[in-house]
Amino acid sequence: MKIVTQVSPRGQITLPASVRKALGLKAGDALLLRVEEGRVVLEPARVLPLEAYTEERIKEFNRAAEVSEEELAAFRKAWGL
Repeated sequence: MKIVTQVSPRGQITLPASVRKALGLKAGDALLLRVEEGRVVLEPARVLPLEAYTEERIKEFNRAAEVSEEELAAFRKAWGL
């Protein structure tokens, strides 16, 4: 499939509906752009969700990671330390 599109004064291009449909793209989807041998190559990007932790959530993690002296002694014994 070859389609001609133009670069706007702001450096933007529009992907025609037929291209978006062929790739299963919808508004807000991420694309990976690379330059390869003088060509621009676009492909759908796989984006992994990232959770931004609040200070309160970090404190919860820290509390859950705390080990009592008894637990620590049991771990050391189990590990042969």
